[in-house]
Amino acid sequence: MKHGIHFFEHSVLTTAIQDFTAVIREDPSNAQARLYRGRAYAKQQQYRNAIQDLGAAIHLDPSCWLAFYYRGCILQQIDPKKALQDFSVSALINDTQENFCSFLHRGIVYSEQCKWSLAICDFESVLALDSSFIFAYLNIGLILLLHLNQCHEAIQQFTNAIEIDPLNIRAYVCRAQAYHKIHNLPNAVKDINRAIHLYPNKSQLCILRGQYLMELKEYELASLCIHQVAEMDEESFMSQPVQQALIQSFCQNHDKAIECLREATSTQPEPSMFVILGKIQMNAKKTKDALGSFKKALKLLMTSAKILPNTFEAAEIYYLTGLCYIEKKSLLQARDAFTMAIRLHSSYPDAFYQRGLCRMQLRQANCIQDFNRALALCPSHFQAYMSRAAYYGSQSRYSKAILNCNEAIKILPNSVQAYFYRGTLKYQNKTFKASIEDLSKAINLDKTCVLAYYNRALCYHEIKDFRKALKDYGVVLLLQLSKEIAFKVLINRGLLYMELDDYASACEDFKEAALLSPDDSQIFQAIGICYHRLHEFEEAVRSFGQVLKLDPVSVDAYVGRGNSYMENGHEAGCKQAQKDFLRAIHMNPECIKARICLGYNLQALGKLQKAWNQFTVAICIDPKCHTAYDGRASVCLQTGETFAALQDTNAALKLTTTAPLLTNRGVINQLMGHLPSAMKDYQQAISVDPNYALAYFNAANIYFHNRQFSQAYCYYSKVLQLDPRNESALMNRAITNTLLNNTEEAKKDFEKAVCLCPFSASVYFNRANFYNGLKQYELAEKDISTALSIQPNDALMYQFRADIRGKLGLNKEAVEDYKQAINIQEKI
Repeated sequence: MKHGIHFFEHSVLTTAIQDFTAVIREDPSNAQARLYRGRAYAKQQQYRNAIQDLGAAIHLDPSCWLAFYYRGCILQQIDPKKALQDFSVSALINDTQENFCSFLHRGIVYSEQCKWSLAICDFESVLALDSSFIFAYLNIGLILLLHLNQCHEAIQQFTNAIEIDPLNIRAYVCRAQAYHKIHNLPNAVKDINRAIHLYPNKSQLCILRGQYLMELKEYELASLCIHQVAEMDEESFMSQPVQQALIQSFCQNHDKAIECLREATSTQPEPSMFVILGKIQMNAKKTKDALGSFKKALKLLMTSAKILPNTFEAAEIYYLTGLCYIEKKSLLQARDAFTMAIRLHSSYPDAFYQRGLCRMQLRQANCIQDFNRALALCPSHFQAYMSRAAYYGSQSRYSKAILNCNEAIKILPNSVQAYFYRGTLKYQNKTFKASIEDLSKAINLDKTCVLAYYNRALCYHEIKDFRKALKDYGVVLLLQLSKEIAFKVLINRGLLYMELDDYASACEDFKEAALLSPDDSQIFQAIGICYHRLHEFEEAVRSFGQVLKLDPVSVDAYVGRGNSYMENGHEAGCKQAQKDFLRAIHMNPECIKARICLGYNLQALGKLQKAWNQFTVAICIDPKCHTAYDGRASVCLQTGETFAALQDTNAALKLTTTAPLLTNRGVINQLMGHLPSAMKDYQQAISVDPNYALAYFNAANIYFHNRQFSQAYCYYSKVLQLDPRNESALMNRAITNTLLNNTEEAKKDFEKAVCLCPFSASVYFNRANFYNGLKQYELAEKDISTALSIQPNDALMYQFRADIRGKLGLNKEAVEDYKQAINIQEKI
């Protein structure tokens, strides 16, 4: 017996069995020999012989707890019920620390039978016998975590295991999963990091950390984890080609992923493998190869009768095939593939949605039915609502489109896309303030959403909030954007500057736009208009010339260039302008603008009858053209036909009431001597446009003529408030102040007038009169001398200087001035 036990303990099992057999042959009732031979048979996996010997040992010695324990271990998998009985009897016979394994194994059997409470009791009994046994803590923790949903209690069990063995990787992983379940992600990441520190080459741990970091929105760190896994050369990882391929694909190593799966499909040609291969080929933009993979998958799914089963797997393959055809711009084939997917699996919302997109791009009205079906199957399908909104928007049914955006926002309350599109729909619906609210929400969610800034700027432009519009246009230009958007922004901002009369800024924007689109004649047309308004007429001529190079039949360019030539103020420019106006009329005889400009041109050249004819032709073309009536009235006025001028101005005023027209009629009435009517016209002009300076000036002149100097003073002051550089108003107010004995104010006005017009003889003449009235003869003599140096052939000024010099005692010089005045008068 001792000989057999020695060989048993040294694992020389065959010899041990022979020895125990010899003992049993000599003494068939030897329970110990039966026990040891049974254990030896168990180690040699001769379970039938082992059970017989252990049974005999129990029969010979019913108190042999070891025999019950070992038989329970053998029966654990094949007869759990009998195993439970053996473990229970063994524990009943010996419940000391020596037999804690009976409690442990019975707990494992209870766990396999889902008897969680009994299993926990047995594991706790193990811990009561041996508190350092980590396996029991882990099992209790896993039952609490996975089956009883008692996460905090499970965490405590895993913590107990870690306190006993701080290097136990399984305890850290289990506790990390428990923390993850209660959404304590920072602690979950810490535990996984500890596990990785212990086993740095375990790919599954890196994948798990990547998952937790993704949920923490630490995308860069998560990506780093996946890249780390891709670089590992672990056997267990390499033996899983699908997982390896997916990780390589995530790391954008598509070629490696495809190579890995191709090797797998060559040894394991299953439909699912080909589907994964096709998906990775789609990610790698190898659409043709992906289609080939999906076709192979379909071929493997075919039954012997060449019929596809009505399964989701088959439908998904057709769905993916449809996506490939969309990538290839083969919309008809894509639509047919999605139809097949729906036929195989009628409850496939994404297939309905994608078919709807295809039909919408093919301009088929039944696309809306597909979107409706997708939403019926999946009421939370965000993109289906957005696509339905896009369809209704394309049909100008903006209210219905907005309702769909509302539903999409309910699904994803922080969707930039939904707020942005709803904002653009409200812009189309002319509800600009509501549009601004939505676009502002989109911008708050994504500060770099260029199109949201651009569209909000358009809304601000529409509601005349120019400051905010300019700010948004500026932000768009600061952000990285396409040339197309930059071009539109520059054009729109240029037009906005023009509305603000800031032609210099508008011109700069149009010039930048011209660099982006050098063949766009309309941009150079706008540049020409800006230069014209800035009084840079030579530059304007060049810009309009560039328009005509790009578009030789542009009537507007000829008219614009003609007007710029006219503004140069010399006869050669007027003649060149006339040629441009005539070319414009030749290209479009009904171009009223060209005829009116030609009329003013002929008037400037003194050809009044021809000018009158052009205005008359313009009136015949468009009897409602008030500008033509106004132009003809100016010609009539120049020829002395004041009544005809009055009739034309009245005709213009019947068509439109403007301050300039009313002021012109006031001038005509004033020339006809109808001063009350003239004053009435000027006052009406002021009521129509309170900022029209000329109406104030003419009214002030009538007040001055009527010696109503206080009223004249107020009106001249209003003119200067609106137009501070109006030298005529300044000089007239100076004279008015003189007559009102406002000496200091008059002196200031004369000084300002001299600063504005240092070469105007009349300014110096009037100031000389002012000094003469103040008996400041030396200053008066100096000013009248300056006036004569500017205008030397004026007899009245010589006479005036002679009078002043006489008062100064300069008799000889005074006589010379009188003689000069007489000589000039005799010549006249």
